[in-house]
Amino acid sequence: MTTAHDDIRQICLPPFRQFLDRLPALHVTGFYDDPFEPYLHQQNASKSWDTDHLTAIAGRRGGRVLDIGCGRGRVALAMAASGLSVTAVDSSRAATTRLAAHLVAHPELAARTHVVHQDFFDADGDLGEGYATAVLGDTSVNMFAEADSLAGLLHRVRSLLAPDGVFCFSVLTEAALTTYAGRNGVVATDFTDDEGRRHLLFAALRHDPAGPYFSRTLFLPDGARDDGEPVAHLAAVRERLWTRRTLEPHAHAAGFEVVDSVPAVARDDRTGRVDTQVLVLTARS
Repeated sequence: MTTAHDDIRQICLPPFRQFLDRLPALHVTGFYDDPFEPYLHQQNASKSWDTDHLTAIAGRRGGRVLDIGCGRGRVALAMAASGLSVTAVDSSRAATTRLAAHLVAHPELAARTHVVHQDFFDADGDLGEGYATAVLGDTSVNMFAEADSLAGLLHRVRSLLAPDGVFCFSVLTEAALTTYAGRNGVVATDFTDDEGRRHLLFAALRHDPAGPYFSRTLFLPDGARDDGEPVAHLAAVRERLWTRRTLEPHAHAAGFEVVDSVPAVARDDRTGRVDTQVLVLTARS
């Protein structure tokens, strides 16, 4: 019988919470690890709304760039293509393995991209220091849902930057919160993985105005173990919907100040317009 960690149990949404104890062949996985990573890649691979801004900011500064939570390298590859030297780090082995395989076929990008599979917070890892720019793609800052986890991110980034380095990432605008406020319920979608297998994926979504928070639980019923035995997969995440207003006090507490912001539109479709700001932080003097 599968026993989930308490943190997964707390953020797993109904109706999938019942599976935590009732399915003996249930695998509780990281949200960005197999088998969900191919689906997430399909959702994000073509996004360039933030890469253009992040690449331009880093390009004006020059020097080395640190791409935090790089995934398959959407941001890192764009920066390398512009001539920047990038260290791309992610804790997902599935993602970094696919990025490394892509670079084998693109030696001109590989020469400017150093891929590191490790926990970003591992102080004994192979990241170096003195970066001119650190970036966090998409609105991934929302993954740091609580104030203490956000503070840990900010302090860790500051320790890796050059004295005049900057940290760039996107937050939602206040107006964008209304779009998330209407997203509640269960949806189903399908995707095809890298081996050409088609999967049906179910997602439960819930907006919580306290915070505000946005929770997602993904359920994939048609996976398989290495020995071929059928197994269902479940992943859950709870995000804090950070805006500049709510995040800036935490940045100040960590020794940063916001020195610039660039408006961007992360999505404008039938599910609603989502406006963001790409914030540029530097260490306070």
